[in-house]
Amino acid sequence: MSKAKSGCTSEHDEGEGARKHECVLQYYLSGFTRNHDKNSRLYVVDSAREHAFVSTPQSVVAERDFAQIGIDAEDPRFADLSYAQFESELASALARLDRKGDFFGDTDRALILRLIAELVVLNPDRTEMMRQYKQERARRLSELAIANRQGWESQKEKAAAAGIEGAADFTYEKLMNFVERNDETIAAHTTGHLARDLQSVTTLHNLLHRRSWMVARAARGSGGFITSDRPVTLTWDDMEMEAGFYAPGFGLQGTSVFFPLTKDLVMRGRFDGRVGTLALPVTSVAGINSRTVFYAGHQIYAETESFRFLDEHLVMRRGQDLLPMLQRSR
Repeated sequence: MSKAKSGCTSEHDEGEGARKHECVLQYYLSGFTRNHDKNSRLYVVDSAREHAFVSTPQSVVAERDFAQIGIDAEDPRFADLSYAQFESELASALARLDRKGDFFGDTDRALILRLIAELVVLNPDRTEMMRQYKQERARRLSELAIANRQGWESQKEKAAAAGIEGAADFTYEKLMNFVERNDETIAAHTTGHLARDLQSVTTLHNLLHRRSWMVARAARGSGGFITSDRPVTLTWDDMEMEAGFYAPGFGLQGTSVFFPLTKDLVMRGRFDGRVGTLALPVTSVAGINSRTVFYAGHQIYAETESFRFLDEHLVMRRGQDLLPMLQRSR
């Protein structure tokens, strides 16, 4: 990935703020192309249009309404850093990271974390999507939950230990009440949603700095990592919690943040003190790609259609199988 030039052009310029974020998104998506260039080939799977096609990072960003909100808050760490300089420094940091397979230093890490924060905040619909998903899943699991009081108490204890407000007070009796009334009171307990907890990129950037980060490289022949229009994924580490009622939050213990950096690298952030690098086999790469697919909005991006992912039966599939699977699941 070559060093970025100051500024960029866009066919979909709706103002200075939008243009700035479009430039950064072009640089980011370029990392998933063969030549690391905004005009290089990018394979796109669009679930909304039920179509797979070849495009470029520049065209994708121009067509998509990524920059939905502006950012007024400025991180003190970047007080003297203009946005044009941020574009250039971010591109250089990504290039160094791609070559080394690890952070070159604290400054590069801070730049990447700022990118993650912006990608999250610039996708406000992600919060509503997660709220609806968790609420719908809560309804489906409610009958199982009231049938197993011991399991519910275990999940409640884990949620309270992770720091979720109100978890300790949400008793088994209240759960039964919720099921019997079939209302939406459960939504009040999904306190991890970004829109209510984070007001700016600065706040999220600070939360991300509290995590320890590992960088993993995809094995040769794996097809590499993919990304999406919602590339930052946040999940519970505990499978019982992940299948339960409580949504994860960026500041909560027992959670992981995954972020595909390039077609070769992915970041994972936890509160476990683990840092450094590791190499991932094909099966692990496929598993992370499946997570990216699951949390995507409408579009998934890859270098080619040869990437791997796991289907609902944990069978490894190729990228060309993804669109037919999404169509069948509708």
